Amino acid sequence: MSPQEAQKIRITRPDSRVDESAITALRHLIGEIWRFRSHIRIVFKEQFRAAYSGTGLGIFWNYALPIVPLTVYWFLSKLRVFPNFEGVDSATYLTFGVTLWFLFTGCVRTPIEVVQSRNKEAMKTAFPLSASIVSGFAKILFDTLVRLSLVIVVVASTSSWPTWQALFLPLVLLPAFLLFIGVGLLLSVLNVIYNDVSPVVNIVLQYGIFISGVIFPLYDVGLISTLNQFNPFAVFIDVSRSVVFRGILDNPNGYLAMSVTALIVFILSVRLFYIMEYRVRGFN
Repeated sequence: MSPQEAQKIRITRPDSRVDESAITALRHLIGEIWRFRSHIRIVFKEQFRAAYSGTGLGIFWNYALPIVPLTVYWFLSKLRVFPNFEGVDSATYLTFGVTLWFLFTGCVRTPIEVVQSRNKEAMKTAFPLSASIVSGFAKILFDTLVRLSLVIVVVASTSSWPTWQALFLPLVLLPAFLLFIGVGLLLSVLNVIYNDVSPVVNIVLQYGIFISGVIFPLYDVGLISTLNQFNPFAVFIDVSRSVVFRGILDNPNGYLAMSVTALIVFILSVRLFYIMEYRVRGFN
């Protein structure tokens, strides 16, 4: 057989997954994560310890660096750079919004970064990409908890107490998690095909914090305020602020539409990631 003829041979795997449903894909990925739950815990601990190994302060940086961006906005609010918003002290308004911003963008970035950095490793081990991504999400969760601890300090210092409806915040945020995780999974696959996806996403998110109402409310800023009706970051952050500090679900129609979109995007992205996993892992 000549090299030219060999190149024309296409091997079809019996478990190529092309005909699998979204429910099967989701069940399979959840099963992978559950089977490798102890490995996920080990990977997170190793990454946590190794992140700043060799530095004088070691793991202290894991606690300090996540809150640095929040302290910047807290400091600026103390200088009266920002006014109070909707009756909420500016420091509380900003630190809470920025915490959600980093949480949401982390859900988008993590699948891209994990797949990009562990592609070669995944080819040599049985550790599935889904479990690797979840270990990355564990780091996001840790950083978010550290930032929330600072938000609590800010809330106490400014007496901008949340309403009792804040207890529903995890439920309110559930569609946001589905949407941004789904978008991250989709972009992680696209980034394997087009390596420009990752830097483009980073650029968009760098500017996104300023046009999504995270720093300043943009209700009356012409085109931007109109576009933010379709901006999931703006919708979910605004709704979260209104539930926590005003006790109402602001913009219910926009929230409902975004939640339906989130469910659709998540289902489609999970199925695509499941189908494309072999190619993402380097198999042909």
